[in-house]
Amino acid sequence: MKILTQFYFCLFLLSGSVLASDFYGVTDSNMGKYEGYWQTKKGAKGPVTAQIRPVSNNRYDGFVLLTRLRGGPVTAVELRAAPAEQSGIEFSGATPDKESQGDLLGKSQVECELKNGKLTGKITGDLGEGTFEATKVELKSKTMGSRPPKHAIVLFDGKDAAGWSDFHWKITNDGAIEVTKGDIHAKDQVGSFKLHVEFRTPYMPTALGQERGNSGVYLQSKYEVQVLDSFGIYPLQDNDCGGVYKVKAPQVNACFPPMSWQTFDITYIENKGQSPVITVVQNGLTVVDHVKVPETLVKSGTGGADENAGFLKLQDHGNPVQYRNIWAEPLFSAAKKK
Repeated sequence: MKILTQFYFCLFLLSGSVLASDFYGVTDSNMGKYEGYWQTKKGAKGPVTAQIRPVSNNRYDGFVLLTRLRGGPVTAVELRAAPAEQSGIEFSGATPDKESQGDLLGKSQVECELKNGKLTGKITGDLGEGTFEATKVELKSKTMGSRPPKHAIVLFDGKDAAGWSDFHWKITNDGAIEVTKGDIHAKDQVGSFKLHVEFRTPYMPTALGQERGNSGVYLQSKYEVQVLDSFGIYPLQDNDCGGVYKVKAPQVNACFPPMSWQTFDITYIENKGQSPVITVVQNGLTVVDHVKVPETLVKSGTGGADENAGFLKLQDHGNPVQYRNIWAEPLFSAAKKK
C-alpha cells in the first residue's frame, strides 16, 4: 500500500494538481538517517552513518559514510538508485572518484539491504572485508525553537511579519510562512549579526538538483546561504544546502530529510575595509566555519544580489519552502531603520 501511495503521489506532482500543503503530508518509512557501526576482519572499526532518500517513483539512493572511532571520515560510498520491494531495498555502491569533505583513505565497495528500519551490509576494497549495521534515528536540531534575546530583531514569530518591507508570502495555519511569488526583504539595516532561522523543504522525489526544494537566505540581501533538499547527497557543493554560494561548500552533510524542520544559526561579521566573514551552523553542526567572502564578490554578491536592501532577504525559487522563528541579534552596533 505504501508503494502505491508514493506512486500516485508522484503522478499528481507531475500533473501539477497537488496543493503546496500536500508537499508536507507524506509518510515515507524508508527515507531517513541511519546510524550504527562498521568493522573489518582485520580489526578496523568505527561509526557508520547513512542517508537514504527517494529519487523517483519507488526508487531510492543515498550514501554511507564510515568514520574512525576518533577522527574524521575514512571513506564515503555512494549508493546507486534501487527500487523498493516488499522484501526491502537492495543497494550497491562505491567510493566516489572525487575526494572531498575530509580525509578519504581508500576505495571501498558495499552491498547492503534496507529492511524493517535497519540497514545492513558488507564492505570490500582497500579497508578489507567487513560488515556494518545501522538503524534509523530521529532527528532534531539542538537549536530548534531558540528564543530571541532581548535586543533581537524579530522577523517572524508565527504571526507578526511586520519586520519585512515587502511581505506578501502565505502564513500557514501552523505558524510558518511559505514561499510564494517574489522575494521578501527585511526593513532594517544591520552590520554584523547573528541570525536564527528555521526552515523545511518540500517532498519532491521526482525533482532533480536545484529544482528540489530550492530557496535561499541572503545575508545583506547579497550573500546566499543555500536552502535546498540536499539530503542523501555526497559530496556537497557550494550550491547545496548550508553552502555559501560561490564561496564555500558545506564541510559535512548536516541536512535532515525533506518535510523536517531544520535550523540555520548564521554569524555574519563585517570588517571595515576587509571582506565579511560568514559562519553557518546547520542543525547544530558547523558546516561553514569563519569563511571570508572573496574580494571579487564583495560588491557584486554571490548571485541574485539586491543592492541597498535590508540585512536579510529570503528567496523565491519557485518551490514552496517554509520558514518560521526568524530573528537576528545585531552585533557591535544597534540596528538602524531604513
